[in-house]
Amino acid sequence: MLLRKALSAYITSFAIVIYYSLLLTGAAHSELLPRFDELMQWISFISLYVFPIVLIYGSLVSFMMEWLTRRVKGSVARSVLSGVGHVLSGVLFALPFGSSGFTLSCAAGALLFFGWDKLLQAQFARGGRRPAMLITLALPVMVIIGLGLFSNMGDGPPQQAPFTAEDAVAFATSGKGTVTDMFPKQAGSSQTEVNGFTITKETTVVRTGTEEYEVTFRERWSKEGSEEGSRWFTYVVTRQGMTSKDAGGDSPPYER
Repeated sequence: MLLRKALSAYITSFAIVIYYSLLLTGAAHSELLPRFDELMQWISFISLYVFPIVLIYGSLVSFMMEWLTRRVKGSVARSVLSGVGHVLSGVLFALPFGSSGFTLSCAAGALLFFGWDKLLQAQFARGGRRPAMLITLALPVMVIIGLGLFSNMGDGPPQQAPFTAEDAVAFATSGKGTVTDMFPKQAGSSQTEVNGFTITKETTVVRTGTEEYEVTFRERWSKEGSEEGSRWFTYVVTRQGMTSKDAGGDSPPYER
């Protein structure tokens, strides 16, 4: 009996671990399997929690269900009561977490534990102890190998999308409260009125190399019967960051 419970805990733990590893790597929302190294990281991490819990809690529950139903007449009624007890125990374990998805997965895991235990019991009674053990031990390994063969292993990290001029402008204007924050977020110009001054702000971008751009912010102001002026800032922008290249002009009078 101890061997059956241990093997049932083993197969159930791997089923839960693989399910949540696929879920957390986004495989449930993608047409492609995740990278195998990323999947294995999650499998290793989740296993640290799932295996002890299923082995201890799941096995104790299963032992208790067999003991409580041992005097029930009829194998079908005994199995039904034991199965229901397994599922309810799984639900009871998940209730403190307040997640319906986690509750369903715990109930499914408890049902798998019960079902696999019954399958092993039947195989052991027929003299198929060794094949049943080998299949149980090998099945999760084969599933992981299959995931590895069909996963998005690739030759390296996923290819990045090109860094475009639009990306460069968006990056240069992304700083909240900076001098560039008030300029157009894309190449072009805008006009506003402040304290009687007509202010034109213009953003331009020029490609200077592979994924390298010069983004210039130019501001002009004028007021009827008053002064006119302008200022500009030029930055070199790449995917990694941006540096100031040039700046000049006057101090805006409307800010004084």
